[in-house]
Amino acid sequence: MTTGTGVGRTPLRFRPAWALLAGTAGWMSVLLPLSLLSVVLCSVSIRMADHQRETLLLLADTTAGTNRYSALEWQAISSAAVKPSIWAEVQASRATLSGLHTALRLAQTTDAAGLGGWLQARRAHTSAPTLGTVTGLLGEFLRATDTEFALLGSGDRAGARGLDEARVNPLAARLNRVIAQVRQARAQAADRTVMLAVGLSVLTLLCSLVTVGVLGQRLRHNLRAARRHERERQQERERENRDPLTGLWNRQELHRLFARWTARGELSVLVLDLNRLKAINDAGGHAAGDAHLRRAALALLEVSQPHGLAARWGGDEFVLLLPGLSVQDAQRLAERAGTLLETSGDPLPPLAYGAAHVPGATSLERVLALADAAMYEHKERQRHEVARLGQGARVGVTVEEFTSRLEQLETPQDVLTEGLALARTVLDFQASAWLERAGDDRTGDDFILRRLAGHVPAEARAALEGRVYRAGDGVTGQAIALSATRWSNDYPAEDYALEAWVTGGLKSVVMVPVRHGGRMMGLVGLLNFSSWRVVTPQARRLLETLASRLGHTYERVQAVESVRSALQGGLLALGVALEERDLETAGHTGRVVELAGQLGRTLGMTDSKLDALRQGASLHDIGKLAIPDAILLKPGPLSPDEWNVMRNHAERGYEIAHRLSGLTATTLDVIRSHHERWDGSGYPDGLTGDAIPLAARIFAVCDVYDALTHVRPYKDAWTHEAAITEIRAQGGTHFDPQVVNAFLALVEPGSGVQDLIPDASRFQNR
Repeated sequence: MTTGTGVGRTPLRFRPAWALLAGTAGWMSVLLPLSLLSVVLCSVSIRMADHQRETLLLLADTTAGTNRYSALEWQAISSAAVKPSIWAEVQASRATLSGLHTALRLAQTTDAAGLGGWLQARRAHTSAPTLGTVTGLLGEFLRATDTEFALLGSGDRAGARGLDEARVNPLAARLNRVIAQVRQARAQAADRTVMLAVGLSVLTLLCSLVTVGVLGQRLRHNLRAARRHERERQQERERENRDPLTGLWNRQELHRLFARWTARGELSVLVLDLNRLKAINDAGGHAAGDAHLRRAALALLEVSQPHGLAARWGGDEFVLLLPGLSVQDAQRLAERAGTLLETSGDPLPPLAYGAAHVPGATSLERVLALADAAMYEHKERQRHEVARLGQGARVGVTVEEFTSRLEQLETPQDVLTEGLALARTVLDFQASAWLERAGDDRTGDDFILRRLAGHVPAEARAALEGRVYRAGDGVTGQAIALSATRWSNDYPAEDYALEAWVTGGLKSVVMVPVRHGGRMMGLVGLLNFSSWRVVTPQARRLLETLASRLGHTYERVQAVESVRSALQGGLLALGVALEERDLETAGHTGRVVELAGQLGRTLGMTDSKLDALRQGASLHDIGKLAIPDAILLKPGPLSPDEWNVMRNHAERGYEIAHRLSGLTATTLDVIRSHHERWDGSGYPDGLTGDAIPLAARIFAVCDVYDALTHVRPYKDAWTHEAAITEIRAQGGTHFDPQVVNAFLALVEPGSGVQDLIPDASRFQNR
C-alpha cells in the first residue's frame, strides 16, 4: 500500500523525482558538457579581455608619466637654475617611468605566453607597433633624458638644449604616437574579446533555457503530488511548532509569526522570566518544575488573549507578541500574569519582565535584546527591593545570568567595571582588582595595580593601588610566573604572602591572567578583606570566563582599529594615484586628509564622522577618472565646453563612489559638494549656506589652502600669509565664515581668533 501513513508513503513521494532524473538523463548528457565548455571559454575570454584592459591602463600611465617627465625636463631647461624641488620631482618621475618600463616588459612577456603572442605575430606581419616597440622607445627615451639631465647637472645648458631638440623631443613625440597606435590596437582586440565572451554567455544562457524547459515539462507532472505532500507537511509543522510541555508556540514558530505580524503594523514584545523555577526543581523535583511551567503558560495565555500570542522561548523564559499595545499596556499584562502566579511566603515576585516597542519591520533578535535588557533591569530592582526589606535569604545573580550578561559587554571598560562588579555580586566577594602590564615586552613582566573597586579598607587602597608586581611572591606573583589561575582561601597563612596585603587585611583572593595577542597583558582578581571566603572551582571558572571575555574585547577593539587603518590607508593610496593622473602636486592628498581631520576635530566631529571626512578627502577627485586626458592634462586654459566637462567631475565622482560598498553619506558628501560655495555660486548643485554638508565645507577650506601654498604646473606657490589673507577674504562668499575662523585658529594659534571659534556642539550632529 502506498496511500497509508508512515514509511509506506515514501515511494509515492520520491518515485516522480527518480522518473524525472531518468527521463532527462539524455538531454543532460548533451547540454551539461556544452554549458560547461561555454562557461570555460567565456572565463578564458574574460581573462584575456582583462589583460588587454590592464595593458591599456599601463600604456595610459606611460603616456601620462612621459608627459610629466617632459614637462619637468622643459622646466629644468627653461629655468636659469634648476631648483632643488625640480630635481626631487625629476627623481620621483624618473622612478615612476622606470617602474612602468619594467611593467611593460612583464606585460610583453605575458603577451608572448598567451593570446598576446598571436596578436604580436599578427602585428609583426602587418608592421604594426607592439609592446616591444613601446618598451624599446621608452628605454631609449629614459637614457636620452638621463644624458640631458647629466649635462644640466654639469652646467652645460647649451648641450642639454641641443640634445633635447635633436633627440629627446623627437623620441617623446614618437613614443606618444606609438603608444597611441598600440592602445588603439589593444582596444580593438579587447572589444573583440568581450564580444566573444558575450557570445559564449548567450550560448550558455540558451543551453540553460533549454535545460530549464525540459525540466519544467517534467516537473509539471509532479505538482499534484507535491501539493498533496505540502498539505500533509502543514499538519506536521503544526505539531512541530508547539512546545510539547506547555502547548505554547516554540522558538521556531515565534520567528515566523514575528516576521508576519511586524509586516502588518506596530506591536510590543514582552519577555518574561520565572524567578522561582530552580528553587521549585530543587525542592520538589522536575515534576514540580514542569507543573509550574504549565501553570505559567496558562496564566500567559489568559492575559494575552485575545490581544496576541504566547510562546516559550526556552527554559524558564517566555515571549508574548502583543499587536496594537504600547509598552505600558504590555507591562500591565505582565503584572496581571504575576498576580495569577503569586504564592504566599515567597520574597521574590513570581516573574520578571521587560517590554520593547516594535514600530515596523526589524529582526526579532534586536527586539529581544532590548526587552531582555529591560527584563534584567527589572529583575535587579526586584532583588534590591527584597534585600532592602530583609526578606528571605540574600538574592544574587545566577551563574546563567552572569554568563549571559557578560556576553553583552562589548568593550574592555565595560568588562572591567560592570563585569567585575557583577562577578563580585555573583560570587559574594567584597572587592575586585585589575593589574595591567607596564610598557612592552622589553620592560619585562611588570604589572601595575591600576584599579581596586568595591569595599576596600582605606589603608589597603592607599598601600596597594599603583604598586608594581613581578613574578615571585604572593598570589599575584605566582599567577604571573605560572601564567595560570592562583588563589588562597586563607591568605595570611600562606608562606608567600606579601606583608602589604596582610597589613591591608586581605583574607581570601583569586587572581586570573588575561591574555591577548599571544601574551599575558593583565590580571583580574577578586578579594575579601573582612572575612574568609572559600574560592570554589565555580568561582575560578566564572572569573576565568570574565578574563577570557576581557581578552576577547581587547582583540575586538584592536581588530576594528586595524580594519579602520587599513581602509583609510587604501583610500589614501587611491587618492595619491588619482593625483598622479591629474598632475597634482605630490603629497596633496595626504596633506589635505591630515589637515581636514585636524579641522574636523577642532569643530567637535565624532570619531566616526572624522573617519568619513578623511575618506572623502582621499577620494575627493575620483570623478576625474571620467574626464578625458585631452581636457584633464591640457596645459593651457580650458574652453567653455571643456570647463563644463571638467565641472562634471564632482557629480561623476559621487556616482562612482556611490557604487563602492562601505562608504558613508558623509564621505559621499565631500566628493559631491566640495566645490559648492557659501554664496550659492558653486557646483554641481548650487547649494548655499548650511545646506552645504559640513564635511564638504571643512574640506573646501583645506583643499584651497593646500592648492594655494604649493606649486602647480600652471602657477607658483603662494606664501602662507598670502593664502591666509585670501581665505579670510573669501569667508562668507566661498567659505563658511565659522569654519574659516576655526581654520585660522588652527593654522595660526597666536592670531587671536580663538574667541571667534563657534561652539563645537553646534556641529556635532551634522
